[in-house]
Amino acid sequence: MAEILLGLWWLPIPVAMIIVLRGWWLSSKISQYINSIEWVLLEIRIPKDNLKSIKSMEQVFTSLHGTYSQGIKRRERWLEGKVEDWISLEIAGFAQGVHFYIRTPKKYRKLVEASFFSQYPDAEIEEPEDYTALLPRDLPNDEFDIWGTDYVLARDDAYPIKTYVGFEQMLQFEEMTIDPLATITEVVSSLKNNELIWLQLLVRPLGPEWVAKAKGTVDELTGKGGKKGKGVLNSSVEFTGNLMKAPIIHPEWSEGGATPSVPDRLTPGKQDTVKAVEGKMSKLAFDAILRFIYIDKKNEFTGENVTAVSGAINQFATLNLNAFKPNMKTITIITKVSRLFNRKTNLLKRKKLLYEHYLYRDIAQPRPFRFRLKLKTSILNTEELATVYHPPLAMVSGGKLGVLETRKGEPPVNLPLIEE
Repeated sequence: MAEILLGLWWLPIPVAMIIVLRGWWLSSKISQYINSIEWVLLEIRIPKDNLKSIKSMEQVFTSLHGTYSQGIKRRERWLEGKVEDWISLEIAGFAQGVHFYIRTPKKYRKLVEASFFSQYPDAEIEEPEDYTALLPRDLPNDEFDIWGTDYVLARDDAYPIKTYVGFEQMLQFEEMTIDPLATITEVVSSLKNNELIWLQLLVRPLGPEWVAKAKGTVDELTGKGGKKGKGVLNSSVEFTGNLMKAPIIHPEWSEGGATPSVPDRLTPGKQDTVKAVEGKMSKLAFDAILRFIYIDKKNEFTGENVTAVSGAINQFATLNLNAFKPNMKTITIITKVSRLFNRKTNLLKRKKLLYEHYLYRDIAQPRPFRFRLKLKTSILNTEELATVYHPPLAMVSGGKLGVLETRKGEPPVNLPLIEE
């Protein structure tokens, strides 16, 4: 037997080669497909007196979910390298003003425009030059430095962040509205010369398969998917004993006993959590990455605006639900002790890679395809996405926001005509 095994020492080698070649093939096909996508950048300009609620932007995201392919077939994946298409929604802040952009595959341009015009009929959509081309592509360099990170959800995807509905409930007894983006747009509007703040929300539509995992979270919260019982014999003994004591005292069940947790026995806080998770499950969802880049000249670089934007992103947090946190695999600081010995080189490399991901609007792709930075997506539904990205409301449409000063109007219906 030993001789037979020794004679097959070479067998793992072709198996390993097949696995490696299989991964190389799929990665190269995915790369070819991504490089073949034709993109277009659109600037969205909304009238200064925009009174549309954030609910309108939620409807836009619902329409954009129409880009979903209904699932990539195995043949498409292996022969064409096809992946689910994605869209990038961006807020670019300069000393001269703040602008809202959408970068989309060209084949979805009409869908994007129709989605916005249906909710914002007075909007203007233009095709500008890519604003990222204003800077060299090799940042950081001798003149400019950057700070950046991707943001992901801090807890399981099933738990929602605080959305515009929650902000509105805070002010339900006051005759005013609150814009969750007001803090961010205020910071961006105060930039000085050479300062840049860029925010990127990358979204890729998801099918219904993620709901099954979210239902598992609900089952855990309600006790339906809890621990196994103690066995038939022990449970029977406990049940008989409690049955005899029931007329005198309330039965007491040990952990894993006969009485599971049920929704009506949940604490009020847990009931609210279950309701929030089920609410998230009820709406269309996307894989998403929130990316933040701050750029300034090296001799003027300050962390004040980084702290301000990070604080603004923290407003979407709730203690019992979810929040955004930096993806530590992308943040432009060195955290691993093993890399501290070559900190300057490693930090420069990470900054360049993150900036490159911003320029190319990269989103995490399925295995075995890998970027050099470990990108990660989180699941956000249409309500959450609209909270993070939407045209500014009239109350925050400051002088440096990229909005229309006047709204377009039709001529009066009773306008007299001049006959020639």
